[in-house]
Amino acid sequence: MRWTALLACSLLSSLLALGCGDDDGGSPDASTDAAAPDGSAGDGGGSEDAGGAEDGGARDDAAMTPDAGPVDPCAAAELPALALEDIVEGHRFAAPVFVTSAPGDADTLYVVEKAGRIRVVQEGAVLDTPFFDIRGTINTDGEQGLLGLAFHPEYASNGRFFVYFTPGSPRRNVVAEYRRSAADPLVADAEEVARLVEEEDSQPNHNGGMIAFGPDGFLYVAMGDEGGGGDRHGEIGNGLDTTTLFGSILRLDVDAAGDDYAAAGNPFTLPDGQPQIWAYGVRNPWRFSFDRLTDDLWVADVGQNRLEEVTVLPAGTAPGANLGWRAYEADEVFDADLTDLVPDHAAPQIVVPHDSAEVPVASACSITGGNVYRGSAVPGLWGWYLYGDYCSPNVAAVRWCEGAVQDHVRVGDLSFQGSGLVSFGEDGHGELYVAYIGDGRVARVVAGE
Repeated sequence: MRWTALLACSLLSSLLALGCGDDDGGSPDASTDAAAPDGSAGDGGGSEDAGGAEDGGARDDAAMTPDAGPVDPCAAAELPALALEDIVEGHRFAAPVFVTSAPGDADTLYVVEKAGRIRVVQEGAVLDTPFFDIRGTINTDGEQGLLGLAFHPEYASNGRFFVYFTPGSPRRNVVAEYRRSAADPLVADAEEVARLVEEEDSQPNHNGGMIAFGPDGFLYVAMGDEGGGGDRHGEIGNGLDTTTLFGSILRLDVDAAGDDYAAAGNPFTLPDGQPQIWAYGVRNPWRFSFDRLTDDLWVADVGQNRLEEVTVLPAGTAPGANLGWRAYEADEVFDADLTDLVPDHAAPQIVVPHDSAEVPVASACSITGGNVYRGSAVPGLWGWYLYGDYCSPNVAAVRWCEGAVQDHVRVGDLSFQGSGLVSFGEDGHGELYVAYIGDGRVARVVAGE
């Protein structure tokens, strides 16, 4: 990691530097690298194409907002005034890393805390009893901990949910299924139901951790490149090696235990590649999201030394996309000896250099992917994608038009609002949230004055 980025991250939080880049001088120490550590309809089955509508293609981007009528994504538009409103007035969570709601109950929020606990928020108050608690059983140093949560699309009726966490002895990356308690719907059973992914991990950083059900009903899982600096795992690195799950986005059928949970239509079979992989060539895709209107998949991948990136994989993208790492860091060559392994580079549409003060997200070191707004509370925000960075005080907004970036601006109203922006979240209404690990703030994006 560049020392300037390290300093910026350490100033923001001593808890975690979620995704900061590493330098090439060897494997980073867990205490200094860090760093930098939702779902739609379906029932576990799906089409072969990734992130697509049922017919395998993108839906019409023109849409209706609840209040404003038809919206043309390519028409000129200005970002509305915005503000943040704490989901619990005066409350600070313990190292929050994600926030979401469950299908069937859009008004109850679940806040994931890195140490291994999920808190429940109803009507502006935190319930005394956690929904889920595995504190004391997992590694939480650096980028490790409880990192991801995804509710089954039919959660309201089946009570199934999935978590991503990092147990030790030996160090592992795990995706496991749990169930809602029959006695109390706001408390989970303590017993693990199934373990979908379990990979021994040689390094504490670059664990990925985002999990979300796609519009095809499959569970998508972000796996980092296993850590260290420069993906020095074998001759080509884990990112370009399809025989390992590391450095990939997995697509899992949560009902296919007999097939090791590999979803039908994934591009690889053994011995050429792991059947759970859907896309590969990623470094540390800490946060990704599906646009709930178009089904496009927005993947934010943490960079190495110079560049952060967001790649948009449109609905209907064929399985097997290669995002390029470690041959490429964002859109620049990182290892020229490996570029032949990326003949069809799924290049990023948004590139954020670390050393620029002019870009919408200045002084970046570890990108935090967000969501496309599809709520109703702020009609003027409809169709804008919000994202940020762990080391930067800024938040940015992007509008997407016919496969390209239409607008890319700094959101001054949402900048300098907290310490260590590590996650955005979305509830069942399409409203957006932000989580700051440095000061424990979790807030809702609302209309400003």
